[in-house]
Amino acid sequence: MKTSQQYFGFSKSILALAVLAAYAPAYADDAEIAQLTQPTSSISVGVGASSGSQKDRSLMGQYNGLRDNDTTLQVDLDINKRDEATGTSLYIKGNNLGLDNRDLSVSYENQGNWKLGADYSELVHHEIRTINTGMVGLGSTTPSVVRLATPGTGQDYDLKLKRVGLGLSGEKWLNKNLQFEVAFRNETKTGARTYGVGYACAAYVCTNTQTATNQTWALLLLPEPVDTTTRQIEARLNYHDQKFSVSAGYYGSFFTNANGNMTAAVPNSLNNPLGVLSTLAPATTNIAGGGTSLRNVLQSPIALQPDNQAHQFYVSGNYRFTPTTQGNFKVAYTHATQDDNFLANGLTNAPAGVTSLNGVVDTKLVQLGVTARPMPKLSLLANVRYEDKKDSSTEALYNVEGGAVVPATTPATYVNRSWYNYLASSTKVVGKLEASYQLPVDLRGTIGLDYSSYDRPVPVSITEEELAGLGAVRAKNTEKGYRLELRRSMSETLTGSVGYSNSKRTGGDWTSLSNSAAFVAAGLGYGQTGSASQFIALNAGNAFPMNMVDIDRDKIKLSANWMPNDKVEVQFNVEDGKDKNATAFNPVAGQKGWLESSTRQYSLDASFAVTDKWKINGYLSQGTQNQKINHSTGYMADLETRSDGIGLGVKGVISSNLEVGAQLTYLNDTTKYGLRAASGVTGTAPTAANLAQAAIGVPDVSYQSTTLNLYGKYALRKNADIRFSLIHQRAELREWSWTNNGRAFVYQDNTTVGMNPDQSVTFLGVSYIYKF
Repeated sequence: MKTSQQYFGFSKSILALAVLAAYAPAYADDAEIAQLTQPTSSISVGVGASSGSQKDRSLMGQYNGLRDNDTTLQVDLDINKRDEATGTSLYIKGNNLGLDNRDLSVSYENQGNWKLGADYSELVHHEIRTINTGMVGLGSTTPSVVRLATPGTGQDYDLKLKRVGLGLSGEKWLNKNLQFEVAFRNETKTGARTYGVGYACAAYVCTNTQTATNQTWALLLLPEPVDTTTRQIEARLNYHDQKFSVSAGYYGSFFTNANGNMTAAVPNSLNNPLGVLSTLAPATTNIAGGGTSLRNVLQSPIALQPDNQAHQFYVSGNYRFTPTTQGNFKVAYTHATQDDNFLANGLTNAPAGVTSLNGVVDTKLVQLGVTARPMPKLSLLANVRYEDKKDSSTEALYNVEGGAVVPATTPATYVNRSWYNYLASSTKVVGKLEASYQLPVDLRGTIGLDYSSYDRPVPVSITEEELAGLGAVRAKNTEKGYRLELRRSMSETLTGSVGYSNSKRTGGDWTSLSNSAAFVAAGLGYGQTGSASQFIALNAGNAFPMNMVDIDRDKIKLSANWMPNDKVEVQFNVEDGKDKNATAFNPVAGQKGWLESSTRQYSLDASFAVTDKWKINGYLSQGTQNQKINHSTGYMADLETRSDGIGLGVKGVISSNLEVGAQLTYLNDTTKYGLRAASGVTGTAPTAANLAQAAIGVPDVSYQSTTLNLYGKYALRKNADIRFSLIHQRAELREWSWTNNGRAFVYQDNTTVGMNPDQSVTFLGVSYIYKF
């Protein structure tokens, strides 16, 4: 949400005028004074043309409209008007008014008294991939799946999502200390985005024996229809004097969705794994009341985002106790609700007597901080933040899953089990202490202490709350850490710093989610607690959730800034960090789940003013992110993403009428999916199947782009310019999840999704700029 702010002090134009009057009266002629007190305005109108087809421009034209249009209108506005008699000013700013990412703002004000504003914006995101399908009603709430006889013989669709925003704002100074501000924004989002549905038959839903004539799973592309409106309003009262500043306000957010659900019509025959038409699996009869067919599962209504709203009341401010000591605070209360009616949204299978979620989440926040400078060389900082989120939503038996009858029967039979929805309450506490001291030999040292805790509810009864797929969860985590930094001015032209931080996250006992005989016998039945070692002793392959495990974190930062003169500046930065899972594990089975994450970044930025008229700048950067995971099913993943960037730019003045510039950038982003087979939990050798899959591996995902931007501005006369721009981009995207080795991924109805992986686009634009 955009809110306006009032800043006190002299404006740059008035300050410059005062300097001219005091020190250079002989040169401050009427024209120069008028230029300072009456800022110039400009209107730019031009045309742009792009090469290639729509598929050649899908990457470059994601957000600017260049994908759909070979020719575009280039319009920009910058109008600044001031009425000296009334002291009012009018500002109109417009950018990219002929493109899909246009924005226009108007501001009318009497500085230090009142201000009115309005803005309008559009942003269209074009999906970079093209869908080829036989689907009827794609992008609607009731699409019909139609199987193509052959992949690629359907109709092409390019999805897009359009945002339209309108904002209004105003402010009024009631007196020299008191200001009132109000702002409203309405944003609509329409279109469609990539989405899908899939299901593999569970034994208690549909027959799960795969044959040539019985298809037990299916995956379909069903683009999500989008038609939403978000309204935001904020009003606040600001007070300030020499020592005390405070703001009290209200913020409201209101979200509505015109679409309640998406329900697809699906035929009863789709592709089997070999691409041959096959009948979808029928319902099972081994569960009380009977199961349902795979076709009916795929045709079940898919709930879309429900209407919701939130209201926040807050007070924030700061107080200057002494010239060197200042405190700040914030207190806020947020009441969020979601009570969209199930039936009104076409959702008919709610628990008996339940008409909506009746969701209620109340959040209380308190933040206190103080900064002090008790002596010239010492600076102190302390801050604490408390947030309590209480989920008071109505609990009901939303979750249903089939479970095998005990004792087991032959053939197996099942009964439905139901349990309540999870209430996502939490309490967070974050604190920070920091001291910075000016040491001898131009050294400044900083030491900091950090603390955070997170409390969450955990299940206590399997009959009320059941979580599947996890071995245990944790009610509380606590993290404590410290930071050290040394900064030094090694000379008048060279400064540098080095920093190190370390923290450790721990927590309380783990809550069991198992009701097996072994766990119950060990006192770790569902809802009971124990240490990680106790769980590992019972299940060597137990994987704990990564957001709850113990973690050791380390990070080091290095930076340097060299400025030998006013023409040269060089900046260098290095950052290296690692987070490692420190939870207990079985040394034979190995640690399961998330193991560690690491980041490493290097950057070098330089600028050089060759002359007063010519400047050169450039940068080099490299960033690497790595994540290691030991999956419980026998493989280990080592994921690495590396991004390399290079940029070089030059701009200068050839003559009094001609300015030119050029910029060349290169980006190479590659993700490698390292994969190897893991030993069994008892130390047995990896299975032949896992070894074979690891040997095949997974292809890299890579993106490379090279962009050349040439531009020039020629002054036709004092108040008119011509601007030329030429942009050429070559981009390559290789992503195996959609296409690999020239073969597209095929959905069960022969729908495919693809794009041109090698794209080359040239854009040429010419604009006329009129200044007044």
